[in-house]
Amino acid sequence: MTDISFDDFVAQQIAKTEPSIDWTQRRDDWVEHLVGFYQLAEEFLRKYIEQDKVHLTWATKQINEEYVGSYDVASLEVQIGVVNVRFDPIGTNLIGAKGRVDMHGPCGTVKFVLVPKTASSPRIPKDAPEPVERSGRGKYLRHLRTSNTSNLWRSPFFSQ
Repeated sequence: MTDISFDDFVAQQIAKTEPSIDWTQRRDDWVEHLVGFYQLAEEFLRKYIEQDKVHLTWATKQINEEYVGSYDVASLEVQIGVVNVRFDPIGTNLIGAKGRVDMHGPCGTVKFVLVPKTASSPRIPKDAPEPVERSGRGKYLRHLRTSNTSNLWRSPFFSQ
């Protein structure tokens, strides 16, 4: 171990700077990806919506996150007969992911996390945050994590 005084150690730590994060841009990128996520869900359900077999109800949810602040996003409820499934956006200020949406339904809860397509699981970045590609379906993928998947994985929606 190097012999340095505590004063030198404190001075070194203060001199270090953390990467600058544009929280407004991070929030805006997350909201853009959230819109793309909902568009994907609507595309999958379009045939059933047009046949009046599935009904969508939109609401506004306010999210308040540290550093990001308060902002409004859309939340979605899907009604299929007597079954209701609710998509609940959680936010972007997460460890290992760019954003998360929880889907609550009668079979349990599925957590969709936004991670790079190349990721095998959410990860904690070691360096500055990587730039987010502006197109909703380019570099990022909606990735699934859940504790109760017994019947959920059989849906073709999850195979896309």
